[in-house]
Order: sequence, then structure tokens, then C-alpha cells
Amino acid sequence: MASVSSPHRKLLHFVSFSPLPNPSQFRTAPPRDSCFAAPFQLVYWAVQRCRVSESPCRLTFSLKRPAESASPSQLRVSVSDTGVRSKLEEFLELNDLARETPVEKWDGTLLITTTGINDEAIYRYRFNLHEELSSARFSRLATTYKNHATFSGTEVCLCLSNEADADDLILWLVGFFHKILVLRAANLACELFVEQIGNAESRNVCLPQDSDDVHHSVMASSSDRLVSGLKDYALSHGYNCDKCDTCILNRDLLKTGTGAANNVDRRKAKGAHVEVVILIARTASDLSCWAVNCSSTQVLYFEDFVPCPISKSSFDVLVSVDWQSYGFKLKGGFIDDEGNAVLEWDDMPFARVDIAIHTYLECAMQECQGSQQDRHLVRKALKSALSHLKADHAGDFLSCHGQRVREYVPDLAESIAGLILSSNDKEFHDECVSLLGLGSDQDISEELVQSSICEKMIRIIELNDTKENVEDNAPYLFECEKLDEDSQLDEEDRDEDMIFDF
Repeated sequence: MASVSSPHRKLLHFVSFSPLPNPSQFRTAPPRDSCFAAPFQLVYWAVQRCRVSESPCRLTFSLKRPAESASPSQLRVSVSDTGVRSKLEEFLELNDLARETPVEKWDGTLLITTTGINDEAIYRYRFNLHEELSSARFSRLATTYKNHATFSGTEVCLCLSNEADADDLILWLVGFFHKILVLRAANLACELFVEQIGNAESRNVCLPQDSDDVHHSVMASSSDRLVSGLKDYALSHGYNCDKCDTCILNRDLLKTGTGAANNVDRRKAKGAHVEVVILIARTASDLSCWAVNCSSTQVLYFEDFVPCPISKSSFDVLVSVDWQSYGFKLKGGFIDDEGNAVLEWDDMPFARVDIAIHTYLECAMQECQGSQQDRHLVRKALKSALSHLKADHAGDFLSCHGQRVREYVPDLAESIAGLILSSNDKEFHDECVSLLGLGSDQDISEELVQSSICEKMIRIIELNDTKENVEDNAPYLFECEKLDEDSQLDEEDRDEDMIFDF
């Protein structure tokens, strides 16, 4: 367990002038309004600076809005972190965004305050991205000396027009920070402050984010932390409620599959990592739980420890993987208006399926590589997670072929048991009983023989249903033939994919 002072004891603060927004409306991708994409980019870079720091860091997002929507005052947005000193080149990436945003909504100005751990002063700058002349774009403001204090960090402020949809931004912010906490990133605590200026009725609302996972540890791997965060996310139905009394009691019953892939040993995409977690919840007995028979999955997608719209290459992997080999019947998939991948299932035997994909570079702020390598790594990690599920719970994740074969087992076992017990050949009878592991001194009934045959046949079906075992066991139940899963697979993927014929 993390100590109380650990960054994993995260508390999301929400200073509100009205009741907390309906969680079902929470957004994860930036709102369509282009002026709201700037805060998203600022949070992304703040997270990367905290990663480079490798020390416990805090990320704070502050939003102040006037009490009256008709007020000439602007929305004041501040993103601050205690990571390493920022590089002014980072903010040049907002050039295109500033040009797309009408000047009446955002004048393109950023106020930047930053300092490094070894700096003697705190530096302040004004950046105007709407200025064409480079000499007019950048100006240095007053410097404050630290008087031998040792700390680092950055704060970036901007003002948005009050005509912008602040409620829409707030909904996105709450959902966005909830998703960040799913990763349970090491050494990172997050805060969100929303305040209405000039409103005497402002109040504090705290959203505790402590995990109920007793196995959660600061020293856990990033994959284990993602498992813990995704469990909390699923048990609260995607943070659509504080806690689901029905689901919270079944935390230990959740079935988990994890997979990882990396390119750390390759010249290209060096240091690229992909982690995938698949979480399965059995059908809840309480029909008041809305997660019962949930026929779709919204995939959580993260890049470099920040929730992001899913990439086209990763979405293609999701809809092209051979789900039927693991007992899932994929009806289809699409990318919604917010950039989230949604998978739709046929005949879903589970209450809920949650999937999280996290792609990141080993070194923060490293140059991104091509989508082809990402596609290969995501496919490899996703298949590894599915194989993990199948290895731990073979009976629940038989391929669709295996499920059809298993349906015939009872009738076949009944016929074989009848042949054994109806035989007049005592030697044959005793040998069959011995092979079934039944003692000769037992009271051998047809039900006992049939049950033993059923058990052994199902065990063989489950054993042969895995790709790892199919070649060794092929003479018993399977023929295995290597084929391309789809014509667009990489050469490396083609060697990995198999189609099984019973």
C-alpha cells in the first residue's frame, strides 16, 4: 500500500459554483472548439516534463470563469507542474492551432513562468503566437530570484473568450483527469480547480481517487498500475458513479489479461512500448446494475501517459484481430465523435469488457516514430493480453470453433459410456475404467463413467484450443494450417497468425 503522502493517494479537487456535472457527459477527447485544444496540448507537455523529472511531481489545472456569462471578463486557464524546466520550443507546436482559432476567442497569447532545479531565478515570458514578426512574438518579463531555494516547475496561462462554452470545457476536464488517473502514473499527482469569480456561493467538492486495490504499490510496474486503475474504472462503470455496490464486491472475480510489446532493441522506434489490459466482468446477479449485458466497449487509449483519441493504425488492429479464436464475436467497430474506439459485440456472455491501450516512448519528449511500427506493437501486445486471458481461464475463452465442439461432448460421452458398460468383454471393460482413472473396486455407474469422459474431453479441447499447444497436440483433435490473418498484415505478423480447423 502506498503511504498517505504518496502521489498515488491522488485527490482531484473541484471548486464548483454549481452541482458537479453529470458524469455520463464526461468527455475524454478535446472538445471540438479549437480554442479548447490548447489546454489539452499544455497538459500533455506538463505530463512529459514530469516524466523527465523522475521525481514526485504535481500537475495542477486551474480554470477561473466570471460569475455572469455576459461579463466581459475572460476564462483564465492555468496549467502548472513541478517537472523539469520547459523549453520554449515546445510552445511553437501551438502555431497551427493559434492560426485556426479566431482571435476573438483566443488572442494567441501565452504567459509562461518556468525555472529549473539548478536555476537561480524564475523566468517569465510572454508568447504571442498570432504575431507574424518573430521579434514581436516573444518578450521577456521580470525575473524573480529564488534566494537559494531549490525547486523546478512551469506554469502556463492563457485567457479564452467568455463566449466559449465553459460548461463544455469543464465536462471535458473532469472526464480527462479521471482518465489520467486510470494510468496511476508513478510520481504524478493531479489536481483540478474550477472557480467562479465573484460568486459568494462557491464551494469545494472533492473527488477522492484512492484505490480499493489492496495490492496496489508504488513499486508496481506500469502494467500492474494500469490493471489497478482499470479495475477501479470498471467497478465505477467508467466513473459514471462513485461506487457500484454490486460490482465492488466482485473485484477479485474480475478476469484480467495483460500484454506488452516493445522495440527497445531495434534501431527504429527505439524505446517504444505498448501495454494492453483487458478486463472481463461476469454477468452481475443484480439487474439494477446497468453493466449487465453491456454489448459494447469504449476502448481507453493513452499516448505517453495522456488520454488521446485513438490512432487509425491502432483502431485497424482492434477490428482486424481474430477475436473468434478467443471466444468473442465482434459485430463491428467505429470511432466516435470524440475520437474513442467503440467495439460492438454479438452474444456477449459477460457483463462488461474493458480494454485499455497505452503506447509510450521510453524517453519522454522523444521524437515519435511511424504508425507501421505502432501497429505491429499494438497487435503483438493485444494478442498477448488475449492469450493471457485464455491461458488463465481456458474454459471461458474457448474459440468459437472450440465452443461448437464442446457442445457435442455430453452426447459423445454418453455414447462412449454406453459402449463401455454394455460390453461383455471384461478385460476391455476393466482397461477402459483404468484409463478413466476409476478404481475397479468402485461402484461404476454410467453417470460416473460419462462424467469422467466429459471431463477429460473438455480438458483436451481446452488444451488444444491454444496456439502454443496446437502443433504438438494436432493429431488428437486439430489440424493447423498457417494462413494470413488479413492481406494487410506485416510480414512479421503473418508468421504469428494461425487458423484452426477441427
